[in-house]
Amino acid sequence: MKYQCFLYDQNMFFSEGIKAVILEQFGKSGDISYASSDHFSELIDELNVKNNGSDERWVLCDLESFPHDRFSALSIVKECYQKQDQKLVMLLSENNIPLFFALYSLLPEANWLLKNESLYHFVSFFRDLREVEPKSRCFSHSLVNYTRMKWLSDNAECSISSNEWWLMEEIFKGKSLSQISNEVDVDIRKLSYHKRRLMRKLNVRNNIDLFNAFRCIVATPQLAG
Repeated sequence: MKYQCFLYDQNMFFSEGIKAVILEQFGKSGDISYASSDHFSELIDELNVKNNGSDERWVLCDLESFPHDRFSALSIVKECYQKQDQKLVMLLSENNIPLFFALYSLLPEANWLLKNESLYHFVSFFRDLREVEPKSRCFSHSLVNYTRMKWLSDNAECSISSNEWWLMEEIFKGKSLSQISNEVDVDIRKLSYHKRRLMRKLNVRNNIDLFNAFRCIVATPQLAG
């Protein structure tokens, strides 16, 4: 079987590193083609391509390279993802881990890789990705440990939900709860409940601290020019 790999990531240093890891898996067999881009539109074009041959296609997406409205961007990715023709791999940074349960609820068909895994676990992940059945999923070592820790400690509900993440992104746009309520036809009391619940999870007491805490979770790192 031949493989096609496409990576969407704005960090060129990581792009070169992951390219080396993936190509190393195939040695000199020439059984894989590799392409990358830092443009979201090209990612969407790639996701919309249907596989007419027997090649297996991997599409790797870096969350922090998404446009600022990441919740909407993920919805577009979900809509375009050709599940029968591709294996989608979502790449997360360590500061995104609190969002993992929310992300998984949005894209349960995806595979999940933490970008700061050790080289050993990186190699293991892509080895598993080659061997896993189409309907099965791969999760990197640290994400498995994080999920296990949350469930064993009965603390899974402390993770940020997709509803809470969506609400904060709407608030970051400068919208009030009443404005959001009118736009999506949801009771403002329900929105207020989600906001207070998120504040408890992040252990903050006012809006400024809430925004600062959430900004750290969804922050896009500044790359050296």
